[in-house]
Amino acid sequence: MSILDKIRKALRSPDATLTDLHEALAAVDTDALQADVVRAERVRAGLLLDGSEKQLDVAEATLTTAIRERDRGIVAKAELSKRIAEKEVSDAAAVLDAERDAVEREAEAVKTILTDEWLQLQAKSVKILTRLAAAEKAVENHNGRRIKAGRTDLVASVETRAFAAPVGQYAPLHSILETTSLKAIGPAAGWPAKKLS
Repeated sequence: MSILDKIRKALRSPDATLTDLHEALAAVDTDALQADVVRAERVRAGLLLDGSEKQLDVAEATLTTAIRERDRGIVAKAELSKRIAEKEVSDAAAVLDAERDAVEREAEAVKTILTDEWLQLQAKSVKILTRLAAAEKAVENHNGRRIKAGRTDLVASVETRAFAAPVGQYAPLHSILETTSLKAIGPAAGWPAKKLS
């Protein structure tokens, strides 16, 4: 395939890739085409005084062809550069659209989880937290009575039985009763009950 054919194919193909367009652009050597024009002009100039009419006709035809090829190269380079810029914009838009589609699919999938599962999970979580709060209050009240009775064998808190606090840290700072916050949504109550519902 000639260079001209490669350029024409890239320009005419609606499916030309950026690689195709860049390869076609790289094939256009306007400096070499301009050098051909300068060379043909020199040959023609030399034949104006010393050459025959036949030689001059050939030189002028060669110059005309060189000028046409240079001009074709300039136009092709400009058109290829324009197509490359357009293709870069359309490819970037396609990537952005594909990314949006992926983000939309994930957003819809998570929305489905939220609407199908979250409210039930939140309602269940609030029930567990409410029961935990009641159990902790019962432990606290019972331990208060044991202390008044002079007893030291206190009942361990419910949370520390399930989730030990980091060594050397005050357990209530890590209490899920204190650190959990759920906004009331539809039929699902919030937590803590007094602050959010």
